Parts: sequence; C-alpha cells; structure tokens
Amino acid sequence: MKIFFATLFTFIFSICLAQKGNPTIYNALIEYDFIQEQIISDNDTIIYYLKNPKAKPNKLVVFIQGTDANPIFSYKIDKDKITYYRWFGDDYKKLDSTYTYAIIPKPGMEGLYKDGEIVIPKSYYKKNYLEYRIKQINTSISHITENHLTNPEKIIVYGHSEGAAIGAALATTNKKITHLGFWSGNVLNNFYEFSLFNRIESLKGKLSDKEAHQNIMGILEWYTSVVENPNLTEIDHFGFTNKRWSTYEKAPLDYLIELSIPIYALFGTEDESTPIETAYLLPIKFIENRKDNLTFEVCISCNHSYKVKTEDGQKSYWSEQFIKFIEWTDKTK
Repeated sequence: MKIFFATLFTFIFSICLAQKGNPTIYNALIEYDFIQEQIISDNDTIIYYLKNPKAKPNKLVVFIQGTDANPIFSYKIDKDKITYYRWFGDDYKKLDSTYTYAIIPKPGMEGLYKDGEIVIPKSYYKKNYLEYRIKQINTSISHITENHLTNPEKIIVYGHSEGAAIGAALATTNKKITHLGFWSGNVLNNFYEFSLFNRIESLKGKLSDKEAHQNIMGILEWYTSVVENPNLTEIDHFGFTNKRWSTYEKAPLDYLIELSIPIYALFGTEDESTPIETAYLLPIKFIENRKDNLTFEVCISCNHSYKVKTEDGQKSYWSEQFIKFIEWTDKTK
C-alpha cells in the first residue's frame, strides 16, 4: 500500500563553542537568546521556549511545528567543542522589539537532545494527540500574555503542515488569538488526501489504475481500524497511534470556516505532502459561506517548505513568505 505523508521539514541551525563541562539546555538557550518557562497544570508539566524579551512587548508570535517528532534544541560534541542546534528557523529574527516569539515543544521533546541519539520518549506517543497539543499551546499563550506582554495588541499563531491543522482547531478555542497562519496544512481529512495522492500518481503514470485503487482500499481499511479503536496508543507503521489519527479526523476546513479572525492560508504548487488540488477548496468554501476573512496565497513552483528547484539546487522562499505574513497582520484586523 502506497501512502503519501508529510516529508521531514526542519530548519537546523548551529552555534559552535569551545566549552568545558556538560552541555545543558540553559547554555543552548543563552546562545540563541531564548528563555524556558515551566507551568505545572493538573499534575502535568508544560514547557515553552520564548525569545528573551528585553522589555515587555505587546505582540506575540507562536509557531507550531510540523509532523515529525523533533526536539527544539540539540547538541554535538566534537574534539571538545560543543555545537548547539536549534530545530526551527530564523523567523524570530525578522521581528522588531515590539514582538516576542514562542515555540512549544511536542510532548516529551522538551530539553536538550544529543545529536544522532535522539530517542522518542513514551510520553510523546501517549500525549501526541490534538486535544493535548491544544492544551499545551493554550496554557502557554495564557502564561505569556500574563507574564511577558504589556497590553497585548496581537497574538499571532502560525503552523506548518500538521501545525497548521493544530492551529485551525486551536483558534476555535482561544479567543486571544487575533491572526492565524495556515501554512501547507491538509484541508480535508488525512485519509482522503492520502487517497487523492494515489489517484494523482495514477494520472501521472507512476501507478497503474489498479494499483492506485488497491492502495486506496488499503487506506480505507486502515481508516476503519482507527475509527473502530480510536484510543489505541500502540505505534503504527508511520510511528503514530490511533489516538493521534482519530483526534485529527475532523477536517481543518471545518475548523477554519468557524473562525471570524483573519486567516492567512499559504500553499505550494509543488507540495509533495499536501495536495494543492484540495487547497483551492478553501476559498471556494469561504465564498460559499459569504465569509471574507480568508487571505489565500500560493507559492508557485514551491514545495512543502517553500523551496523552488533551480539550476544550482534550491532556493528557499520561507523567509520571504514569513515577512509577507507579518506585514499582512499589520493590515488586517
């Protein structure tokens, strides 16, 4: 059975230091000028990382990671030199002093990991489902607005891939959010989009008609098994659980159409993980429902992470898209 799934999308940046002693998360935070906050809630510990504000800003940007179980910070030791890595991009550097920037690690993926020895903890599989991710982010946003902002003016949330789906659901529960970025997320049910990719491959001649149909029937059997056992936490062939899949059953489109805040939807036409064919349903549905709070943007020839193939390799348009997104938030209310 052929399944199409979100490919690894990770920005990894490093700072190399000549340093004695053991590497710590606190040294990584100092190097990248972030702080760590810890919240105890209902016998649960929620951690978030925040760009270290020099003064209390009045705007917050929250980034929600994509599909993979990646940490936020890691390190490597080579010849007594410690290199610290951050697994997210430069977006926070594009913001002025009126903003701060937060990222909330996936369950169990907080702290500092040794590069090449990243082991996914059991707590990740136990808690990696939609409702828990929403709880993490809601709790973090509340803590940030109460402790790190002055007279909050804008709370901007943007998610990429799976993070976009989380952001759509999150925004229906959190009334503090003023702007939402929905970047390359699935618009419809995951299992439908997996099936659609097989049909697209058949049209391109990469699969026979029969193979595509057989694959789709296998996907439907898989979906049925998820629905029949929605709370199973056993790990499947993709490294996820039924509990994770079942909580994402509602199509992100259905969450988005409920919102009245400004939405910035961004897709790439060469996306190998989210079919551009379903993306156009978003503006159709907003027009159908007489809603005018959607801005629909398409990055021509861009892949899932907004890179375009060139003669020299690839050119990234992520930073350009982020700047456009922030400028858009200044123009919309």
